[in-house]
Amino acid sequence: MWITSRSNKENTVAVLIAFLKKISVWVSSGTIDNCLNDHPDYPSLLALSDCLTEWKIPNSAYQIDKNEYDKGEFSFPLIAHLKKSGRFILVNDISNGIVNYTDEKKHKISMPEDEFLLLWDGIVLYAEATPESGEKGYKLKRFKDILNELRIPALVTAFFFGIVYVFFQVEITWVFTALSILTLTALVVNVFLLIYSINNDNPFVQNLCSLGNKNDCNTILKSKEAKIADWLSWSEVGFFYFSGSLIGLLFVKNAVPILAILNLCCLPYTFWSIWYQYRSKNWCVLCCSIQALLWLQFVVFAVGVGYTVPALEVTTAIALVISFSIPIVIWAFVKPFMVKAEQLKSLKQQLKKFKYNSNLFNQVLTNQSRFSVPNDIMPIVLGNAEAETIITMVSNPFCRPCATTHKILDEWLNTRNDIQVKIVFTTANHDDDPKTKVARHLTALSLREDKSEVELALNDWYDSTKKDYDAWAKKYPMHVNGDVEVIIQRQKEWCELIEVTFTPAILVNGYKLPDPYRLADIKYLLG
Repeated sequence: MWITSRSNKENTVAVLIAFLKKISVWVSSGTIDNCLNDHPDYPSLLALSDCLTEWKIPNSAYQIDKNEYDKGEFSFPLIAHLKKSGRFILVNDISNGIVNYTDEKKHKISMPEDEFLLLWDGIVLYAEATPESGEKGYKLKRFKDILNELRIPALVTAFFFGIVYVFFQVEITWVFTALSILTLTALVVNVFLLIYSINNDNPFVQNLCSLGNKNDCNTILKSKEAKIADWLSWSEVGFFYFSGSLIGLLFVKNAVPILAILNLCCLPYTFWSIWYQYRSKNWCVLCCSIQALLWLQFVVFAVGVGYTVPALEVTTAIALVISFSIPIVIWAFVKPFMVKAEQLKSLKQQLKKFKYNSNLFNQVLTNQSRFSVPNDIMPIVLGNAEAETIITMVSNPFCRPCATTHKILDEWLNTRNDIQVKIVFTTANHDDDPKTKVARHLTALSLREDKSEVELALNDWYDSTKKDYDAWAKKYPMHVNGDVEVIIQRQKEWCELIEVTFTPAILVNGYKLPDPYRLADIKYLLG
């Protein structure tokens, strides 16, 4: 059910994944990740609660006075919030003075109940699954998640078999095998260093770096001593060295003696690195691993090859230069994209805090003309008739963005009862206009007492890729009279009055949705 390891996920995401698994609700990990990260208050209890509500999982949050704490009143599992770290944990049960819980690192962990009470701030979140709980289209979305999660393993597998293939093409010796394994291992560790240097929030690399109490990769890798220049770090130099060495080992004949000299030149750096970490009183696990692998390479070179000045052939020299140039060129091409992607992610988070400020949104929204939606234009009304928040959608039955917008509104109506949706059509209002035919038909259906039929008809129309009015009309038969034609004419005039220039046009309580907001953006700003 859940392929992605929790250690690869941020705390809030990992705990929610574990919680849904515990209560047997099917939601893909990608959907969980997106729902939480798109929430304006992520990471928070509100984000967790809103996502659970979106998947039709009834939930409640409580602030419990720890002076009145009684574990017998708890229902498990529950999500608890820790006050100092700000983290969430999934409490599976409390028995015999022991709290058994799950977090982003491990599935089964325990702590003394007294320690839990010190760390816990009294906030808990309960949820209980119902037959309707879960994600629509789960299987398809889970399949997409699996394909996405298999990209890197597939790449690593292809790389591994490539190396195995090369092994069968060259003369295998213990020196060649040992050097290949050590260099490949060092290259993998160095890739982790590169990832961490660009994104120090990566959970998997964070877990590697947090082994031990005095380990802090971030302090070491973000220091000025970790860089040769502003544009070049020691991690990058290591990547060039190990990847170039591996290519040379596999593809360049007589490269080993020259690589032995290069390894010898690298050893002074290991003393400086260890000395700097000792002086800083912080240890980088990945950095120390690199130093150890460099010395293991030295031992293999010393025992298996020896250190003599090799006779340098022109072809060997050129081949080695190309071997070391390949990773440099690849990294020069890839690095800007990775850096920009990380900067964009940070910028998106900052913009989200600005854009999802409810006070700012309400000020921008109401600082413009307000248009009433008169009863005589007879819009299709869906949702809670008593809701204070009214969303009006001006739609074109043949507009693809209108279909997307209708789908969003339909999902909201299925998961919340605090909004009302009104649909108005913009048409030419003459018999030869295809838009007019559909608008009249839907409006006529909406005049019936049973509103469920018009909801089905709307969903059926907007969900269909081929807009066949005749086939659709047979499925939802309805006589269109002169009164309906008058209604559509009034809607047309109203659209002209408020100057609708594109569809879908969205109004919130009579105010046009302002730029740069889109309908999906205001999901958590309503109410």
